[in-house]
Amino acid sequence: MSLRICPECAKAFFMSLLDSHARCPHCGVFLADRRNAKRERKVCPLTFSVRGSVLRAKTTDFSGRGAGIIFAGRNLEKGTVIDVTISELMIRRPARMVWAKQGSGSIISAGIELL
Repeated sequence: MSLRICPECAKAFFMSLLDSHARCPHCGVFLADRRNAKRERKVCPLTFSVRGSVLRAKTTDFSGRGAGIIFAGRNLEKGTVIDVTISELMIRRPARMVWAKQGSGSIISAGIELL
């Protein structure tokens, strides 16, 4: 079971981890995982460059279309295009920052879409 927060009514409820298409029991809004690709938990070191700066990061999960990453630094805006290198997976290509949020201290958690 996983705790979910409805994006419509902002009320919390529990949902099965296997159920990727459910409705909020409070307001009935349909909740769907917008990522159609299967994600695999995989921690790999990576580097990315943005505006001439090279930063080190780690993946938290990975799919053929994108990855979750964590890094230390300043938050990047949604839509920012970065150049990503994940040597372990033989990936070197541009990616777009889909979301990013500030964690504790200077740690940023983000989602990237490979282009």
